[in-house]
Amino acid sequence: MRHQLYPVFFLTVLLLSGCKSLQVLDTKGPVAKLQENLILLSTGIMLLVFIIVFSMFVIFTWKYRETPQRRDIIPSYVKGNKKLEIAWTVIPIVLLLILAVPTVQGTFSLADSQKEQDGKMEITVTGHQYWWEFEYNDQGVTLSNEVWIPVDTPVVFNLKSDDVIHSFWVPRLGGKKDLNPGGTNRLTLHASETGVYEGKCAELCGASHSLMRFKVHAVSKERYDQWISEKAEGTARETAASDSYEKGKKLFTSNCLSCHAADYTDKSEGPNLAGIGRKEMIASVVPNNEQNMKKWIEDPKSFKPGAEMPGFKELSDEELEALSNYLSQLE
Repeated sequence: MRHQLYPVFFLTVLLLSGCKSLQVLDTKGPVAKLQENLILLSTGIMLLVFIIVFSMFVIFTWKYRETPQRRDIIPSYVKGNKKLEIAWTVIPIVLLLILAVPTVQGTFSLADSQKEQDGKMEITVTGHQYWWEFEYNDQGVTLSNEVWIPVDTPVVFNLKSDDVIHSFWVPRLGGKKDLNPGGTNRLTLHASETGVYEGKCAELCGASHSLMRFKVHAVSKERYDQWISEKAEGTARETAASDSYEKGKKLFTSNCLSCHAADYTDKSEGPNLAGIGRKEMIASVVPNNEQNMKKWIEDPKSFKPGAEMPGFKELSDEELEALSNYLSQLE
């Protein structure tokens, strides 16, 4: 029975290795590259040891196997070999040193980068069940489930939690670090190429832990300066008003404004909805379209179990249409 499970195990590993959203070994920053090199070094040493030991196992198993000619022969006692004993004591020490020296150097260099914050850009990250809040300390801009950073610039993330332990992880930019209630941890990341990088919570934090995702937009310094100056002005861009839009705006003000903001410079108890109209996903869970927006407003817990947002099933179809229309135009 146990042997029959082996194909299932290897098939599962093969299928899981095809997940592309979090590409751990496709690094796009110096911090992630350092960590990738340490992973490859340790993996290489382990494979070397495995190949040597397994090869010796196969060779000796075959060479000293039982045969009809040797069945009744008792091997003579062989006393220890000092050269071999020294070799298999020294070799592991050498391999450990090869692994330990760059690991210790890399660990201390990363620790120093968290402390040296002068001249670096700072962003405060707050983990909530189950969404991320990003605050640009100097510009007064607040985003939810996305963050914009300039390339070739070290960014210090000040990590805090509003409820339970979370873990901030952007695999292509660097390792993970916990967000602990009542304290602040720091993580410095550095994007060397423009692009959109997936991030998520790497610490089991509740029913929708796997749905607690965010995106890092790494852009050129010129594009970032333009973007942050636009957002620091405040209100999300709105399209031309219509009757449905105006009705949706009133519904938002009366039903949603107590928990959500529609202005990039405002903080709110729930996610800041400024810019929700241009996002690909609603709450980082479901594709952003009119139908899904209505369903989310009616029953968010059906998409994100454990979310604190209440449903608004009492709204009529016309009201849902208007509110969805208003939100879709907040860009």
